[in-house]
Amino acid sequence: MVDVLQTLGERIKAIGGSWAAYASVGSFVLYVFGYLALRFHLTALGIGTDLAVLDERYLFAGARFLVYLAATVPGIVLLGLLMLAALWLPCRLLPAAWRAQLAQQPAAWAGTYPGRLLFVGILFSVSLIQFVMKDCFELSNLLLRPHLPETALSGWLLREDEGRIALYFTGLIAACAVPAAVLLVVQGPGLTRGIATARHLLVVLFALQVLLLPVNYGYLVLDNSLPRVAALDGTTPMPAGSSAWLVWEGKEGMTFLVRAQQAGRQTRSLITLGRAEVKRVEILAYERILPALFAPLQEQRP
Repeated sequence: MVDVLQTLGERIKAIGGSWAAYASVGSFVLYVFGYLALRFHLTALGIGTDLAVLDERYLFAGARFLVYLAATVPGIVLLGLLMLAALWLPCRLLPAAWRAQLAQQPAAWAGTYPGRLLFVGILFSVSLIQFVMKDCFELSNLLLRPHLPETALSGWLLREDEGRIALYFTGLIAACAVPAAVLLVVQGPGLTRGIATARHLLVVLFALQVLLLPVNYGYLVLDNSLPRVAALDGTTPMPAGSSAWLVWEGKEGMTFLVRAQQAGRQTRSLITLGRAEVKRVEILAYERILPALFAPLQEQRP
C-alpha cells in the first residue's frame, strides 16, 4: 500500500511539473504573439505609448490573437474537406489498381526526391512572405496620413464588413500548413548534409510565417473600432465641426485623435493629455476609424 501511494505521489508530482512547464511555455508564446500584435497595431496607428517591454497587455493581446486564430480553424477545416472531396470523387471512378498506385506515389516521390520537395516548400514560403505577408507594412501611421496607400488591403479596411480580411487571414493561416507538411514528410536520420541544410532553411521560413501572423493581425484586425468621445478632458465640449476619438489609454496619459475643419480643409492631430487632466470620459459611439476618416475622402477623389 505504501509503494502504491508513493508511486501515485511521484506521478502527481511529475504531472504537476509538466503542467507548470507547459504553462510557462504557453505564457511565453502568448506574450510574444501579443507583443508583436500590439506593437505593430500601434505602428499602424502611428502613436507612441508608455508601454514597457514587460506589460500585462501584451498577454491579453496574445490571448485575443489566439482566440481569433482558433475561430478561423473551422473555416480552414471546411475548406480542406471540400478540397479532399473534390479529389476523392474523381479518384473513386478510377480502377482499384490505379487508386492504390496513386496512393503510394506521394510517399514514394517524397522519399525519392526530398530535395525537390524542400525546394518547392522554400519557394512557396519565400514568395508568400515577400509578396503577401509583408504587404501590411505599408499600412503604417494611418491616422495622420492624407490618403490610404494604394493597396488591396486599404480597400478592404474601408469596407464596413470584414469578410475579406477574415478570409485573407484564414488563407495566411492555411498557407502555414504547406511548409509544415513538407517538414513532416522530409525528416529522418538519413538526410544528406545538403538536404538537412535546406530543411533547416525551411524551418526558419516557417517560423517567419508564424511570426508574421500576429503582425498581420495587429495591422488588419486588432481594435479597428475606436470610441468617439464628447470632450478631451471630459468637461469642455468639442468645437463645432470637430470630432475626437480615444486612441490609447496609457498609464500616464491618454491619447486622442482630433479631426477639425480649418479654412475649409480637414486637419487631424494626435493629442496626449495626462491622466490627471482628464476628469471623465464620455463615449458617444464606437466607430471603425478608417472608414470614418478616409471613406469620405476616397469618395471626393476623382
